[in-house]
Amino acid sequence: MAREKKLKEILNLRLDAPLAKEIRRLAAAQERSESEVARTLLGYGAEVERRLEAQRLNRHYSVEDADRPGRVQIQAEFVPFTWPEVEKMREQLENGEQTPTWDDVIP
Repeated sequence: MAREKKLKEILNLRLDAPLAKEIRRLAAAQERSESEVARTLLGYGAEVERRLEAQRLNRHYSVEDADRPGRVQIQAEFVPFTWPEVEKMREQLENGEQTPTWDDVIP
């Protein structure tokens, strides 16, 4: 029995027409609600920002962002679980520990 995620925050967003259309398209293709798709996309965006922040923090303190003009490049790929990861999830399930949700397993 999967534990349902409890939502703790409500955020009203104004989307431009092209983004709203793309979220509707993704929701229809994935047979999910527009809200679920938007939450997933926001999560991906937050992850990108965290990785960019980590990259900035790994540079020498004397290097300024203005010193390095550039652009953000995003790459995505589906990576199947390894057998050790599957075994760990199986053990967690058998031991009654918290298991990954569908959002963790199917992005």
